[in-house]
Amino acid sequence: MAVPFERKPAGRRRSAPYGRRVPVRPAVISAVLMVAVLAGGLTVVGTYAIAGALQWSLLVVGLLMIGSIAVRYRLPRVFAVVAVLGPLVSPVATYLPLVGVFVIATRRRAVETLLVLALAVGTAAITLYRDAPDGATALVLLGGAVAFQGISATAGLLTGIRRAMVDDLRERLARAEADRAVREEQARADERRRIAGEMHDRLGHRLSLLSVHAGALALRGDLPASTVRETARVLRDTTHRAMEDLRTIVQVLHEPTGDVPDEIEDLGAVEELVAEARAVGADVRLRSTALLTVCPPGRPLAGVVHRVVREGLTNAARHAPGTRVEVALDGRPGRDLTVTVTSGESAAGTTPEGAGTGLVGLRERVETLAGGTLTHGPTPSGHQLRAVLPWREETR
Repeated sequence: MAVPFERKPAGRRRSAPYGRRVPVRPAVISAVLMVAVLAGGLTVVGTYAIAGALQWSLLVVGLLMIGSIAVRYRLPRVFAVVAVLGPLVSPVATYLPLVGVFVIATRRRAVETLLVLALAVGTAAITLYRDAPDGATALVLLGGAVAFQGISATAGLLTGIRRAMVDDLRERLARAEADRAVREEQARADERRRIAGEMHDRLGHRLSLLSVHAGALALRGDLPASTVRETARVLRDTTHRAMEDLRTIVQVLHEPTGDVPDEIEDLGAVEELVAEARAVGADVRLRSTALLTVCPPGRPLAGVVHRVVREGLTNAARHAPGTRVEVALDGRPGRDLTVTVTSGESAAGTTPEGAGTGLVGLRERVETLAGGTLTHGPTPSGHQLRAVLPWREETR
């Protein structure tokens, strides 16, 4: 909310207000003001008995003062002083103080406005008592001048308040537009991360299996025909499943707020992951407590467990092929479910470029279960991926 008068901040120079926002047609408004002030001034001059040469000189001086209206917003203080003192020099500028008081009042500076207003009233008193026929007439005219100056100051103040409110509205709209642009950019970035995460989670595992199968065929040229046929069948089935996953992702991404459905109902999907890895020759062992068989977790806990195991098997196939992988599940309802995937040491001894992309998305998935934590790192015998997930009764 705009206040009547604005306090100037200390140590900060403020540029001439509204210098960039002069009314839509400033030349037209300036011309109208000049004509109006000049017409009133010439009417006043007609009542004076002044010699011709002096009359013309006063007219020229008055016209120059009136012409200063054109720079009223560029040099408001200078214009205000010239305007209120104008009637002392030339009667042509008799009504110019009204414009000066109005302009300085639009700045909403209390000290400036009161000083200029007092100066305008003083100028009016001097000129009226100098030119009026008697003191009573001068007093009446002075009262009218004070009233008009007050009206001019009030109009200028209201105009300044309106301008401040318009400026504030423009700034708010600009900030809202900037915030909207930031939100849109953030939404696009989140969507790109979501797409990348889903592509990695859904297709990364399948493609890793394809790579292992293809590598086995390329390295072993002495494989019997039955083994080659079986490997080709596995390649075909894995490719078919990868295409189904890709089709699901593409279908969901066509929806503005779509999400890839989590089809994992129980831990049976984890056993399928282990079976797929074993089918390609991986040495994978699954160890779980008997309680998980009697009382298996349901959604969404089972889906997160599936993602952790899938990420662990995928990383093992990529970075430590041929090593033993152990998958351990341990926990009970009302406490925590711990998922551990341990693999042997990578033959290359280094992590390929781009590794860790899936772990970022996996960590987000784990943290969706309040209290879930994910850790990973080297061990004396290789590498371990470990997730501790809260197993509440309602997640069964």
